[in-house]
Amino acid sequence: MSGEEGHTISPTETIEQYMENRWRDQLNWFESRAALNQRRFMMTRRLMLISSLLTPIAIFITILIPAHYRDLYSLIPLILSTAAVGSYQWEEQHNYGAQWAKFRLIAERLKHERELFTQRARHYARLDAEAARRLFVDLVEGQIEGTDVSYFTLMVDPEPRMRGER
Repeated sequence: MSGEEGHTISPTETIEQYMENRWRDQLNWFESRAALNQRRFMMTRRLMLISSLLTPIAIFITILIPAHYRDLYSLIPLILSTAAVGSYQWEEQHNYGAQWAKFRLIAERLKHERELFTQRARHYARLDAEAARRLFVDLVEGQIEGTDVSYFTLMVDPEPRMRGER
């Protein structure tokens, strides 16, 4: 959705049409991506927290288990610690927290720009309707287009980390 080429507003398209056809569509996309990444981030963090907390308890309980069941029970701390490390690494690789923040920030910027435009505040204050419309579209499209570049600066290329480079 946000990867589309920049939208150009035609002279016949009203600002209301632009807001409904482009601005709202983009806002909804960024908000849905923020919500998705928030859920994923929280899920991986909860899994990590719970399994990290339960691992030492499970290890302690191992000494209380009768010897003939100890080998079987020892799999529980192994599974818990693997879940803790695995969920942490999964989130690190997919950057759910960073993506959540990024998409939320862009959604808020789009809403902020709409509010400035609607209230004719700041850089819209002294502009006529047509100039304000063009500026609004230009700034909104700049936000949308800028997210593609920001995404690649935000998301660290995994190759240098695998080779031990920085």
